[in-house]
Amino acid sequence: MTKSKNNYFPLLIAVAFAYFTFGAITNVAGAIVPKIKETYHVSGSASSFLACVFFIAYGLTSVPFGILINKFGTKFTLLAGSLITTIGVLMFASVPGYFPNMTAMFICGVGITAIQVAANPLVKEISNPEKYARNLTLFMVLFGVGSTVAPYIVTFIKSKGFEWNYTYWLFTIISVLMLLALAFPKYPEEKSLESGNQKSKGNFSVLIKDPLMMMYTLAIFLYVGVEVGVAYNIALFLEDVHDISSKLGNNAEAIKNAAVGNYWFGLLVGRLIGGFILDKMPTKKAIQIYITGAAVALGFAVFSSNLAIVLWAFPMVGFFISIMFPSIYGLAIDSYKREYAGAISGILCTAIIGGAVIAPIMTKIAEVTGRVQEPNWKLGMMIAFLCYAYIFTVGIWAKGKEIRN
Repeated sequence: MTKSKNNYFPLLIAVAFAYFTFGAITNVAGAIVPKIKETYHVSGSASSFLACVFFIAYGLTSVPFGILINKFGTKFTLLAGSLITTIGVLMFASVPGYFPNMTAMFICGVGITAIQVAANPLVKEISNPEKYARNLTLFMVLFGVGSTVAPYIVTFIKSKGFEWNYTYWLFTIISVLMLLALAFPKYPEEKSLESGNQKSKGNFSVLIKDPLMMMYTLAIFLYVGVEVGVAYNIALFLEDVHDISSKLGNNAEAIKNAAVGNYWFGLLVGRLIGGFILDKMPTKKAIQIYITGAAVALGFAVFSSNLAIVLWAFPMVGFFISIMFPSIYGLAIDSYKREYAGAISGILCTAIIGGAVIAPIMTKIAEVTGRVQEPNWKLGMMIAFLCYAYIFTVGIWAKGKEIRN
């Protein structure tokens, strides 16, 4: 992320802060899923679903926000998203209850959808466009920093004697800062926005009929689903399989939160290193190597009876899945002409709804094949291996840097 030759460095910093912010808000859920279960006396799958409602917003609003970008511009969409996100986190902090929290989580998802749909293509405009996959990977490092820090914030809040939902008061402050940071910098000039709206609709209709685009979309759906599915179920897995509360007593909650945070830290380190790997290695080959590593690491996490190995294996899963989103996203962008970028972003971000589908399915399968009190996590986690298998095939059929249509 070097200084742009077009003098967009202040905007570069603001967008980087936005990635940090929505990373923290998105992925704190892995730490709060057990708290939702305890506080509202619901099942593991119900608590997981509340956290994943966040991702339903991507499925419902990504394409509309893609169209909104063409009509009103990137800046308008980013600021609208920041305002909506602030409202969502404030509501989560101030109105307790299972269904109010679910509503607030959905509102957060709507706001962050707007930010991500607008920010992902913007990265190409304000940094080196020839290194888009690498640049987006490096921006996602900031997302990873937020994701890593968030579970530790929950532990810190609890250590100070506050309830876990006070974490969202801090997120409210951070969201306001994000809104202000995005409001003032200079943005790239956007031409013919009104007429571009009709063109965007045409682009959407072309892309959704293209089998290659649908294959990329499924890859994003499964990737986000399995990334979130593993992360959000780590704490439940440690409790149900390794009986961590009985073994570690008062330290158990901190260990569970640390395990979630370390998963995201592994992903953060993977993206930091991956930015350089993708600069030297073909993206398709990197996808195959990394996703194979993720499957091996998850095998150790799920099937080992040694808690120490498990606690090391989950961060390694994060490390090896780290390059998947920016790599798949970059391959899709590079497969089409530049004018399709906004439509592609809207379609791919719609697929992020996978985060609302895969995680609850994993939990539900574990509960159904076992018991609600003793889920069968070996079968539940098999969904992750199936998702990894499909992602491996992206490295075979992806086109990349070919101009289609």
